[in-house]
Formats: sequence, C-alpha cells, structure tokens
Amino acid sequence: MTPDGISIYVEIIWSESLQNFYRDMSMIQSSDANIKIVIVSPRILANERYQREFEKVAISQRKLGFAMHGELIDGGRVIGNSSYLENEFKTAVLELMTHIQKYGKVVGKQVESKLPEPKSVDRVEEHLLSNLFIVTEIPSTILSSPTDIRRVRDVYAKLGSDIADYPFLLKNKRLYTFDNLRDPSSVFAPIIQRNYILEEQTLDWLHDDVKRNDLKYLFNIALVKYCRKRDMYYDKNHDRFVCRLKDGKDNVFQWRAGSKYIERKVARRVCGKDGLLLFVIHYAASLNFMLIDDTLFLKIEPTKTFTFDGFNPIRTEKLTSLMSRYLSKEYNNAYLSSVRFWAKYLSRLDVKISIPAGKQFIEINTVPIGSRMPVGILNEKVT
Repeated sequence: MTPDGISIYVEIIWSESLQNFYRDMSMIQSSDANIKIVIVSPRILANERYQREFEKVAISQRKLGFAMHGELIDGGRVIGNSSYLENEFKTAVLELMTHIQKYGKVVGKQVESKLPEPKSVDRVEEHLLSNLFIVTEIPSTILSSPTDIRRVRDVYAKLGSDIADYPFLLKNKRLYTFDNLRDPSSVFAPIIQRNYILEEQTLDWLHDDVKRNDLKYLFNIALVKYCRKRDMYYDKNHDRFVCRLKDGKDNVFQWRAGSKYIERKVARRVCGKDGLLLFVIHYAASLNFMLIDDTLFLKIEPTKTFTFDGFNPIRTEKLTSLMSRYLSKEYNNAYLSSVRFWAKYLSRLDVKISIPAGKQFIEINTVPIGSRMPVGILNEKVT
C-alpha cells in the first residue's frame, strides 16, 4: 500500500503446472488491489497457452477498473538484472499508479463493480464448430513379430532411411507395425522373426483400454513422418509442427476459392527499413490424434512461433512482445479460420487428409465436427 492509499498486488508464478497457473489467475481476479502485476518464470513466459489465458484475465480486469499490467513479467530478469528492476520494472509500476490516480474509480478502497443484469437468451439456432476432425478410415490390421532390437535409434541404424514412411512400436520385445511383415520384401524383414508373426485387428486395439494408447502412438508417429514430408519441422519441446522458409524465402501456400486465388505465407520474413532480416513468423500447430469414447479424431491447435533466421528461436524477452503483438488479437473467428486453413494445408486441398501408414492409410475428413445449439446471439455478424 502506497502513502496515497493505492494498493498493489504482485502475483509470482513459478510452477509450470496448468492447475497452479489457473489457481493463481483466480487469485488475481479475486483481489481488490488497485494495481495488479504478474511475475512468472522464463519457461511460463515462453508458453503460448499461458500467454493467451493471461491476456483474457488482463482485459477483463481492466474493464472492471483495475490497473493491470498487460504483459507477464520475466522473473528471470527481475532476479538477475538489477538495472531492469530499477528502470523498466519501476517505470511500469509508476505508470500504473499514475493511471489509477487519474482514471481509477476508487483510490485506496475496493473497486465496486456491479454485475450487469442477466439478459434472456436469444432463441436462434447457433452452429458451433470445433477443432476436431473425424478419422474416417484406419489401417485394418496390425502385425507384430519378436525382435532383438530394443531402441528406436537402433532400428534406424540397422535399416536406414528405408523405414521413413513406416510407423512402428517397440514393446514387450516385439515390433508392431501396419506393414505386412509376412512379405519377404518388408523393410523390417532383417530385424524380425518371420516364423512368429502375429496379426491383430486394428478395431480390437481401438476398443482395448491399454492397446488404444499404443494405437494412438502409432498414428501420431505416422503423422510426424507425414508432416516432415510436407517440409514441417517437429518441435519436440512444444509438441508442435512448424512451417519453414522455402529456400530461404517466404513460404507461400495458395489455393483457389471460386474465381479468386487466396494465399497465405506460412513462413514469412520480417525486415527492417534497411532491408535486414529482423525475425521470421512461422505458422505452427499442435496436431494429435485423440479418442472421445470410441471415436478417433485429429485435433488441430493452430498458433504462430518466431525465429531469428528461420531456424534459431527468438530469446524469451523478445518473444513475449511478439506473441502479444501477433496472437493477442486472434479471437474466435480468426482462430477458426486458422483451424480450417490447416485442414486445407494438410490435405493438399483435397476433401480428406490421407496419411500413409506403410502401404495402408489413415484418412481424415477436412470438415470440422460441429454442433447445433437452440440458443445463440441474434445480431451476431460472422464473416
């Protein structure tokens, strides 16, 4: 509390668990302090999901009359850089104090906010679309055989790049795959025992509580291999696929919609006035197969990421401002547009996404799963 009666609340979040983050966001919203600041660990700062959730809270708090700093503050800099603490951080706090003194509803007391009167719902049909795409076809069989190899890297060392298109699983001293292991020309022939091959129905795995996780693993491995062939980089640290520059230039994806040609730069260079490269914006997405009851879906979660040169990631303090600038304005309509774009991109403009799994295929409908509701917003305008 300042001598002028302005209360300042600082929430420090260091644990990376989602449950802990949501709990601390709840504490921020329940506080009656005039000024609210959130300091986080560098790893939380680099997490796009946490950035989005924080942005929603910050906007809602400002609408209620609180002065909330609009960005997560890097706790690493607070701890390790006394100059940052004495200059940038101090300036940010003073600016918030000035704002409260000029525009705050109440100084030194709890801000009183009156909840709006509830409105009756509009009886209009609403069509809600999701980011889930139903899998329409899967490989019919899974074959396995005993093997002496225990590590994935040893399989590659033995067989080389010939297995690049063949997802496989090493488990219980066996190798599982969609490939026909009985075929003498099978890429796995040198490391299996062809006299002890077991064939199982994929649907049986799908309905088995244990084996269904192994099945999802095989499907996700097939997805990784497919995306690599589309020249996408798999970022293991963030579990997402990233579009790359094309021969050092902007990577442009183009399609025809009616009589018009539409294009998106899935990897775009941003240069300064002097023509020198400042950074690169990459389209990225988390792509995973998931089960709801016994139905298999591909889930698409689009985002953007940034690099210095097309390869090396931006440092944390720079990344924060870029994410706030490019991602904070992507509301429902823009997000849905990105989800549908990724379906086009993965399918190569086909009506289905066909992912090779050996000589079989995983096929996915490119229309997102939707649901109709009997209530909605009568005057809502959606382009």
